[in-house]
Amino acid sequence: MQTIWITGGSSGIGFAVAKKFINENWRVIISSRNENNLEEAIKKIEEETNKKNIFAIKCDVSKYEDVKKTINEIEKNIAPIDIALLNAAAYSPNKTQDFDIKNYELLIEVNLNGTLNCIDVLKEFMKNRNNHIAIVSSPVGFRGMPTAGAYGMTKAAQLNLAESLYFDFKKLDIKISVINPGFIDTESTRLNSFKMPFLKSANYAADKIFYGLTNKYKFEIYFPFIIVFLVKIMRVLPLKIYSFIWKKLGNF
Repeated sequence: MQTIWITGGSSGIGFAVAKKFINENWRVIISSRNENNLEEAIKKIEEETNKKNIFAIKCDVSKYEDVKKTINEIEKNIAPIDIALLNAAAYSPNKTQDFDIKNYELLIEVNLNGTLNCIDVLKEFMKNRNNHIAIVSSPVGFRGMPTAGAYGMTKAAQLNLAESLYFDFKKLDIKISVINPGFIDTESTRLNSFKMPFLKSANYAADKIFYGLTNKYKFEIYFPFIIVFLVKIMRVLPLKIYSFIWKKLGNF
């Protein structure tokens, strides 16, 4: 039985992915910094899947010692990690477009530093085992967007990091993937004040992630195709045209 560790696994995409992998007979460990949410998630998963190959370990990815303790616990007392899905993220849309340094600091701490903490510990266990680290980023990281300064910056950093580690971790025999979901219906995206195009369910995302991580290796896993394709096209537009589009969309 293979093993996947999912950060941010108590809700949203992480929770749906956990259920998908369990139903496909994987051993699943989920982590979150909220112990109550973890307990509720485990209870729901066991009830909905009628399977017991699910474990929960409280972990705040922004704290290095927490990450180190969690990964050591998994590797030594549960099973070696075959896939680490780094999904934990803070999301705080800036609806007023005001610059709030506290918001930037929070998202950097969780989304960026949390990812780095996990990778630093995982690499020591995973090297020379042909294991897999997958980072959940976002198409928001492809180019700066109104009200998305803090969140987009951390996602852009994750994208750049994943591309660099794709090359660097080959010598360690560790596969790197980046996952770019479009709009997925979760508690986080429900904070958005605009209508989200091509909105998909968390179960849809889980199916795409499972297929992307367990079939032929892919560096980039993205869905739905249309929204990621459109954002990638926007990435190469001249700034004048790009800003004109946003002006038409929302008077930015």
